Amino acid sequence: MTDELESNSLQADPQAVKSSVSPWKITSWIGCLVIIGSVLACVVIAATQSEGLKEVKVTALDAAAEPRDHDIPLIRQQEALPDYELLIITRQRIGYKLETKPDTSATEGLVWKLKKPIGIHDIVGIRLQDQDKLLSDALVEVPFSRDPVVADNYRFEFQTVYSAQVGLESFFQTPIGLAIAFAFVIAVLLILVNYFNLDFN
Repeated sequence: MTDELESNSLQADPQAVKSSVSPWKITSWIGCLVIIGSVLACVVIAATQSEGLKEVKVTALDAAAEPRDHDIPLIRQQEALPDYELLIITRQRIGYKLETKPDTSATEGLVWKLKKPIGIHDIVGIRLQDQDKLLSDALVEVPFSRDPVVADNYRFEFQTVYSAQVGLESFFQTPIGLAIAFAFVIAVLLILVNYFNLDFN
């Protein structure tokens, strides 16, 4: 009789072990794994998209081909030079207009430095314009390239920098980034609910 009770108790032990792992604890483990995976994915994606444009140099190849306000010789020649401005267009169709360089020739090269780098993965075009009081005239538009780009009468050269801020901004602008961020928040909420549930129990 004693042997039968001992064997029954031994058979019941595995069930007791199984029941000791509560669903809330399993949920917490899953939540921790999701949080760790989210952080790693954020770091990897942000690192691959952390390169940002910081400087653009534009050089006119032929001074005679630059636009002018008038072609009258010896009269206000300096004022006749173009008022160059640069517009950077992103995937969100947002145009970042950089400073205007009035009455200036680009034959010696004009340099625009960005106050804040823009992720190169977000840039769809760089447009050179001749500023006007009413509407600026688009002269040429080129895509971003790590190599110099020549279009019409102008050569474009770009300088980039790696920035953690650019990488994070690019990460949260992608659908994958938003999905990972959502999963991260849900995982944290589940862990908090589990924590308070264990406290009350």
